[in-house]
Amino acid sequence: MNPQIIQNLRYKLQKRVRRLNSVSKKMFVHALRQFLAFFDSNPTYIGIAESLSAQFPTASISINRILNGEQLVCHTEEESAAIGHAVLKNIVTQSEPYNFSRFAHPYGYTGLEESLEAIREIFLEPFYEYVDEQLDDQRAMLNVLLRYKHRSEWFYRDYLMKLASEESRKAEKLLALNLYSYLYDQGIDFSIEPSSISGEVDLIGAQGSEDPLLADTKIFDGDGRGKTYIRKAFNQIYTYTQQHNEPFGYLIIFKITDKDLRFLLSTQSRNIPVVTHNHKTIFLITVDIYSYTLPVSQREPLKAIEITEEELIKPVENADIKTSIVS
Repeated sequence: MNPQIIQNLRYKLQKRVRRLNSVSKKMFVHALRQFLAFFDSNPTYIGIAESLSAQFPTASISINRILNGEQLVCHTEEESAAIGHAVLKNIVTQSEPYNFSRFAHPYGYTGLEESLEAIREIFLEPFYEYVDEQLDDQRAMLNVLLRYKHRSEWFYRDYLMKLASEESRKAEKLLALNLYSYLYDQGIDFSIEPSSISGEVDLIGAQGSEDPLLADTKIFDGDGRGKTYIRKAFNQIYTYTQQHNEPFGYLIIFKITDKDLRFLLSTQSRNIPVVTHNHKTIFLITVDIYSYTLPVSQREPLKAIEITEEELIKPVENADIKTSIVS
């Protein structure tokens, strides 16, 4: 991502956290509510937070444990950040302005002033530090990929649909190259198609980080490249995350049909579908490039092709079982 953009995002975040660290106990919840509204208005911050939430989907259970008096100790910085974010969101939903003290009591803090400092130290700081560190890491890629999705659907639909009309394998390569070109323009360093045991991953992006970006591109036409094809694609990107020992993978799906593609998943994401299995998180980004002939108001109701989480994970689980037997 462009360094100037990162610097601007970091400055805005820092300024608002500084305010949270300076306001009085009477104004803290109000300031926190403003902070979260600001945070949730930016796709980059949201992308980082959703990647974090996908790693720790049970953060809400941790909140209940703390409220029940347990002094919860996190094992990693990532877990501490995830619980910190969940606690901050929970605080602003409380009707009583000083209910934040309930989260401090299990840690030995009693007075309001002490409780406020505990909230800042135990929950706010770990979350802020995590987001700050991830701004120039691959987790911010969700924002870049979502911008690519919107750019493609708003301005390049006809052009990309023309590329998709080529022979099947060639079409996917041309669409992938269009994605690579966009990522390159965003200042992302990457290599294309490294050798792999079971095939070729479309993209590995370095981003100046030790964590590579694993992304694969596929076409969905609702027919020959329909549900079964997407399930195989999910299996592929999951396998890549295992081979490269990475926690995240991205499947970019170019939809070239008027049929809707709908994922029925247990983890609800604000922006994009996400599946977490065996400590691997796969984000499913659908780019609709179908050339509709009628305006939205005149179209027939969408015919949806639904893919459940079980349908995606079942082949993966079978592969995991076979691997464990062989090993």
